[in-house]
Amino acid sequence: MRQMSLICMTFVGAIGGLLRGTRAHKYATLVHDSAVRAYLRSNPRCFVESGGARAVFTPTNVVEWGNLNYRIWEEDCLLRHLLSQVRPDDVFFDIGANIGIYSCLVGSRLTDGTVVPFEPYPPNADRLEANLEANGIEAEVIRSPLSDCRRAAEFNVYDTADSGAQHGSLDTIYPRGTPLKRIPTETTSGDTLVENGLAPPPTVAKVDVQGAGVDVLTGLRKSLTADRCRLVYVETHNNYEQITDLLQRLGFSTHSFRLSREQGQPAIVGYDDDVVDFFE
Repeated sequence: MRQMSLICMTFVGAIGGLLRGTRAHKYATLVHDSAVRAYLRSNPRCFVESGGARAVFTPTNVVEWGNLNYRIWEEDCLLRHLLSQVRPDDVFFDIGANIGIYSCLVGSRLTDGTVVPFEPYPPNADRLEANLEANGIEAEVIRSPLSDCRRAAEFNVYDTADSGAQHGSLDTIYPRGTPLKRIPTETTSGDTLVENGLAPPPTVAKVDVQGAGVDVLTGLRKSLTADRCRLVYVETHNNYEQITDLLQRLGFSTHSFRLSREQGQPAIVGYDDDVVDFFE
């Protein structure tokens, strides 16, 4: 049964890609998701490899499976570059860590460094903790959403409430329609955490916060402009120009990565002179 489900979802997934944008795509998706659910009943282990790094996951639903087998490869150019630049003693801020793909892969490269994962959506944070443990990575998940200051807020969840959900944001103008959930929360800033000794200052950061990136970077400006921080990767969501301008005002040079997606703006890396030769 497990083998049949795997063959079915692989075949239907390929057909679904060809049918994208047509009425038949909806039915192909239903068949694919049913096959995935059948496959997941066997609690399969899913290995993700990129840039020579490897991590193991046990997906619990269709959304997590999709992140591990489809969505992550849309970001492969960015992920590979990040992994090529990681040093054994880095402090990696994974802001918007989801279920931990970046945290686990980067964490596998660190010997004297540490991963600091941020994930405010409780189902994602629970799975993130489990995946870090499964990969032998000691890291405390910070569940407070980052912004430019401390304030009461609502975390909005769109599209799906399942763990693995990628479309959650403090940004109420994020173009995803009406939220499925609104979770009362309190934000903090990255600089506040660093100044209070609740997190070490980052040397490398990845930010994927569905439209709230400007506020997150503003709240981290002291830490990002410190001598140790050399790389900041940001997935932009309708704010490419603002993110680029802010990184440059913080003293970084910038380079764009075109992600393998049908829509959306490029991701950006802000970098200092230590890695400038890579882009020349």
